[in-house]
Amino acid sequence: MTSLAAFGGLVAADSMVPPGIPGSGDGAWWPAHDPDKARQLLADAGFPGGAGLPQISFASGGSPVGGAIATELEQELGMHVELDVLSDRLGRLDSDPPAMWLTGWIADYVGPNDFLGVLLESDSSNNYGHWASTAFDQAISEALGTRDAGVAQAAYERAQAEVQHDVPVVPVFVGTQEALARDGLLGAGDNGLGILRMAGLAWAQ
Repeated sequence: MTSLAAFGGLVAADSMVPPGIPGSGDGAWWPAHDPDKARQLLADAGFPGGAGLPQISFASGGSPVGGAIATELEQELGMHVELDVLSDRLGRLDSDPPAMWLTGWIADYVGPNDFLGVLLESDSSNNYGHWASTAFDQAISEALGTRDAGVAQAAYERAQAEVQHDVPVVPVFVGTQEALARDGLLGAGDNGLGILRMAGLAWAQ
């Protein structure tokens, strides 16, 4: 398997919520990596060693990370996927999603719900996989309905436990950025999409 270290600026994710986001918690919520169990599940479903599986389309967007995932599926499970690049990704995901796809997300605001409820609540327009979990929805509703940080934290962790259990999505990596500054810079911020707001720079007189 190709390590994420081979791709500059990427850090392996262990949660839907990136590190450093307030309320993300200290736990790891990645599903267990268990190729033996996966092979057994394939065999139980009637596809031992991946034999007889129908064609599986994987929209990787041309990403080398997608290629690495496809290679590991082949090597570990005998599961061949056809790599595809969608020209109209969002339209296709909305109308005719492939069996698997790799996509990214840039938060609109700094908070755990922008990586959880916004993407995975049952009625969210961003929930392209159409996963539905009453327990997840209830946890998100509780987190958003309280001003108690501890109660919200516990609710978000319950939501993440549901994602870990059902695995509707697998967080793969978090992108990182670097910035330079010099004496006299009073402050700088981005526009919510990770792009530096030049008009917002402030310098000491």
